Formats: sequence, C-alpha cells, structure tokens
Amino acid sequence: MSRPKRGLGALAAVAAGAAAGVVIEELINRRAFRGTDPEAAEPIGSLPGESLWVESFDATPIHVRAYGPVDAPRTLVLAHGAIESHVIWHYQVRDLLADGNYRVIACDARGHGASGPARGPQATTPFTAYTMARDLVAVVQQATQGRVVLCGHSMGGMAMQGLWQHGEIVHIADRVAGVVLLNTAYTTDLRGWRGKGSLGERVFERVEDVLQRIPAPPKFIDRVRMGTNDLTLLIGRFVYGKQPSRRQVATSVRMYETTPSATLHAFIDLARFDSYDALTSIDVPALVIGGSRDRVTPVWLSEEIAKRVPDAELVVFEDCGHTAVFERHEEVSAHLKKFAERVLS
Repeated sequence: MSRPKRGLGALAAVAAGAAAGVVIEELINRRAFRGTDPEAAEPIGSLPGESLWVESFDATPIHVRAYGPVDAPRTLVLAHGAIESHVIWHYQVRDLLADGNYRVIACDARGHGASGPARGPQATTPFTAYTMARDLVAVVQQATQGRVVLCGHSMGGMAMQGLWQHGEIVHIADRVAGVVLLNTAYTTDLRGWRGKGSLGERVFERVEDVLQRIPAPPKFIDRVRMGTNDLTLLIGRFVYGKQPSRRQVATSVRMYETTPSATLHAFIDLARFDSYDALTSIDVPALVIGGSRDRVTPVWLSEEIAKRVPDAELVVFEDCGHTAVFERHEEVSAHLKKFAERVLS
C-alpha cells in the first residue's frame, strides 16, 4: 500500500506545483498588462487593399498589399521585421489612407506572410540582407511608379541598408527619394557591437550568437514551438516598452505562430550581417527612429546609424520598445508624413 500512496503523493505534489506555476504566471501576466487596453477593438490587419505578386530574382513570389490610388502624389514601400508580416504596418496604412495623398505598398518578406519560401523555390538562396535587398528592387520596379520612400522596421531596415552595402541601389537609384529605418541595427554579429552596449545586451547577443550555430532543423523547431498562451504573451511583451497593449502583443505573437519553421531555421543566414562601413554610402535623406526601451535593437544602434548616414535625422521615443510602429503609431505616422512631404515634394 505504501507505493500507491507515495505515487499519489508525488502526483499531488506535481499538481500543486503546476497550480502554483499557473497562479504565478497569471500574477506576472497581470503586472505586465495593466488596466484597460485602448487598442482592444482596433481591427488590426483588416484594412481593404489589393494583393499583388512580384517575382524576385530567383523566382520567389513576393506578396505585397497595395493601398490607396495608383496615381497618388506620394508612394511609400514598407518592409517589416523578422517573424512579422505586412500587418505590422496596420496603423501607418490606416493613417496614410485617411490622408488621401498616399499609395502604400506593404511587402511580406520572403518566408513570411503569403510570400514564397525564405531560401527560394529550390531552397538554395541564402536568407540574407543581400537577398532581401534584391527582393526590394523587384518590388520597387514591379509594384510602384515614380519616386518612393522606403521604410523598414528591424529586419526590413537591414534589407534597405543592404541596397547600399551590396550595390543593389544602382538599379533603383533614380526611384528612391529617402529611407526610413525604424528599430533596426547595422549588425547582427557580436563582433559588430565593437565593445558597445550594456553587459546584459552583450550577454544576450552572445547567447544568440551561440544558438545560431546549433543545428536546428525545421522539424525540431516545430516540436519546441509554443502556441498562444499567457507564457508566449509574456515572452512577446519582452520586446515591447512601457505599458504595452495586450492586443498588439497578441498580434505580434500570432505573426510568430504563422511564420514557417523553415524560416526560423533560415535566420542563421543573417548571423553575419554587418553594414557598418556601408552606412556612409547612403546618399538619400534618412529618418532613423529608435526606442529607449528597445531590448532587441538597443537605441544606441539607431544613434550610431544616424551619426554615420550623411543626411540623417534621429528620433528617439522614450519608454518605447522594439515595435514603435505599434507602440507609438500616431507619432510614427506623423513623422512618416512629414518626411515623405519633404523628400517627395
């Protein structure tokens, strides 16, 4: 009889531990998302637009959502960050459409949203900033008319830097009037930090650097991925700044969920991105936006980019995390309009 009792006792202990874990998680969750959410009813991702398809250099189909009149006086091309989709630009599209003077082309990066695979149809194309820069060339050439402003968030900003780093800008130099770089970095390589950043930031980068070198086939990634729950919301909340919207964090988590495991595995190709030396070659006006609480691409990276790009304006949002396009959407939209009016006048 003693063995069953010990077994029941062990099960009870496990159950109690699990219950305590749920309670602790819920308490942390409440502290992370305080008060009512002003964005709870925002119909993120439901704006009316047209789906277009662009064929890139390796035959990868790139999906874009086109909004606004084709003959609008100003056109913006929006490129999102890693494990996002064109939906991350919801507020900017909404605000620019309300203005009535904008054509907006919001891309799905390869391996994201409705676009083709990260490494191309034959799985032989490296998933690098160079590749994504070439995708941007295709988008500008096939989906836009006249001069445009390029806007990139995080990975999208790296792709835009890649235009100058790899000389691809020559194909669309007469079409690009300016570039906006939001919450982005000029490097993903630990060595590229050049001794900068806090101890915590450098430790995080070292862990990331090591993980990028561990073989992780897509099937393994599938096994360890989590669905939407309080834990994933808490993890998602980490990339946001002070007092984030639960609705916005949940949208970010859902975009992660829909990113193919093959794309997550392909991110290792970006591990050696470093455009530091190419920043001085960016020969169009630039708007650089960072967040003081950005834990993914710390604000000093934005400051360094603004210092090195010859004609750059720096905007830093206090208490903002890695997703300014959501967290500070009103200010971002206002800055985009002001910048576009200046360079596309």
